[in-house]
This record gives sequence, structure tokens and C-alpha cells, in this order.
Amino acid sequence: MAVAAPSGEYSGSKTVLGQSINAKISATSDTSMDLSISGVIELSCSDEAYHMSGAEILIDNIAQAGDCAHDALEENSVTLEKSVYDEAADTITVSVKYSVMSIDLVLTKGSSNFVIALPADLATTPSGAYSGSKTVLGQTINAMVSANTDTSMDLSISGVISLSCTDEAYHLDGSDIVVDNIAQAGDCAHDALEENGVTLKGVTYDESSDTITVSVKYSVMSIDLVLTKTSDDFQVVVTVLSDPEGTYSGSKTVLGQTINAVVTSNSATSMDLSISGVISLSCTDEAYHLDGSDIVVDNIAQAGDCAHDALEENGVTLKGVTYDESSDTITVSVKYSVMSIDLVLSKASSKYPTKTLPMAKNMLRGSATQ
Repeated sequence: MAVAAPSGEYSGSKTVLGQSINAKISATSDTSMDLSISGVIELSCSDEAYHMSGAEILIDNIAQAGDCAHDALEENSVTLEKSVYDEAADTITVSVKYSVMSIDLVLTKGSSNFVIALPADLATTPSGAYSGSKTVLGQTINAMVSANTDTSMDLSISGVISLSCTDEAYHLDGSDIVVDNIAQAGDCAHDALEENGVTLKGVTYDESSDTITVSVKYSVMSIDLVLTKTSDDFQVVVTVLSDPEGTYSGSKTVLGQTINAVVTSNSATSMDLSISGVISLSCTDEAYHLDGSDIVVDNIAQAGDCAHDALEENGVTLKGVTYDESSDTITVSVKYSVMSIDLVLSKASSKYPTKTLPMAKNMLRGSATQ
């Protein structure tokens, strides 16, 4: 008995490792459909030719380069395993392989007709400062956009992704905030995103809620950050009055692995660094200086320096070390594989005792190898 073809619109979503995947199929005829996947995977294709083989929906050109669905899946490192129509339940199950995971999305009937509603042109542009954050796989991403004028904005992203750019030229195209020079090498935002392995997919403004959504692709993940209005003016205040002193320690668990870090400020120009767990580093008497709130490790770029060599051996990049005088904490930011990790170290002891220095260093080394 032949299975009837699907008709109308089917949609569904699934959360995998804290990330939502949304899918929509609109059967516009017995031989043509529109496909849309958003979230971790990005795909939007119209008029894809298909035919039914029993209950299976076969997309005719899925193996051909130049086909929209083929190219989008390849770009996202996704394999379409199959699409199956259940006539009795009137549902479509889309099965894909993404990285090492096989994911089944069950799509239910949403409507008998396919309708796309487009927003009307906006009457106003964003103004002032907007900020927001999102936690992805245990890592927090913070973003701030400050619209200085109708044509200039400041952009800041911190956490897994690091970007800080001022006076970026932009214009509004409907609800889209178009960053004018984002494709040009030498532009601050372009270079910072490229350095972080990030693609800016889009920035949109919602006048009704007065929010900005920043959409980026980072590694294999698509991330949307919704920024809410925080003020009508943009202000940045940085105050550092004194150097860190004594020992600071902290730890963080990332994907089930614990990373421990210890920083000991021996003087205003020398510190001991220790990281253990997934990353292994133990260095004494590293020269540093304070630049505002940044702790600059002087020789980190030099081969032969203990910290430089240990980080390189572990495949790690030191993105920065900062001191917060108000909370008396040190934040160590590193990039490990595709992950950016911030470790906040709190004060463990005051001045480093000179008489027990060798013993303390041996204890640190011991704890790093346990």
C-alpha cells in the first residue's frame, strides 16, 4: 500500500548538550519542499526536489555539490541520514549525524499552508548601551553593544569569545544592523572574530522590545545573544590602585575535567604560576608588570620562557591575566582547543613568606603532579 506524501508545514525542536536545534519542513507539493534548520546547525533551502520511497522522503539532489541542502549540510559538517514520514501520526522524523552524535528530530504538523511573515521597516534606530550573556557548554559569553550614533557603535564580547572594538561603522537595513566593514581585513571586528575562529552571522534590532540580538557561529555552534537596554549612555570605568600580593588560587570544571590554578605574587615584578588538571604548567619567578587591570607576563611570547614553552606544549594560548582590586581576585583566561576558559582565583594567603619559599614552591609542584 502506497504511503501518502506529506502536505503543509511540519516543525519541531530538540535540545542537545544544552543547545536547541529547530527544524521545519514545508511540503509545497508532492515533489518540492522547503527545508529549514536553525540553532547549532544552520540550513535554509527552498524548492528542494524530493520523492517518496515507501515511508522515506528522498531528497533528489542531496549528494550533488551546488545543491542548497548538500552545501549547507557539508558546511555545518552534518550528514542527513534519512527523513521518514509517518502517515498515521502525520509526522516527519529527520535524522542527522552531527559531529559524533546521531540526532532524530520529530516534526509535527503545524499548518496546511506555508506562510512567511516579514517584519515592517523600523521607525527608529537603537540608542545607548545593550548587554546580555549566555552560557554554552558551561562557558559564559558576555556581549555589549553601544550605539554611539546612527552610524557608529562600540562592540564588546568576552568569555569564550574575546572582542573589543570602538567606533564600528554600521547602518540599519530593516531590522538588520549591518556592520559595514566586517568583511575587511584590518577592521577591528573582522580581525578579532577571525582570530577567535568566529563568524558574525548577523545583528538584529527589535524596536518593540528595544533589544539587540547578536548571532555568531563559533566552532560548530551557532549562538544567539539577546542584549537588553542597560542605559542611554555608554560608560566604561577602569580603576586600579594597587598591585596583587600573596597567593591566589581557584579551579573550574569544564566538560567533566577540573582545572586548578595558583598565582603567587612574589613582588611587584615577579610571580609564580601553576596550572594543573587538563593543562599542566609550573613556573617560578615569571617577570610581569601591571598595565591598568591587566597583568602582563613579560616573556610569554619568547621561546625558552617557562610559561611560553609549557603553554605551547599543552596546546594552550594565554589570552590574559587580570586583577580586580575591589574583590582582590585574579582571572586567568586561556584558550584550550576550541574552548576559552576563565579561572577566577581568590586570595588564599597574604604576603609570600621568603623563609618558606622553596618549601612552598615544592608543595605547588607536588599538587600540580598529583
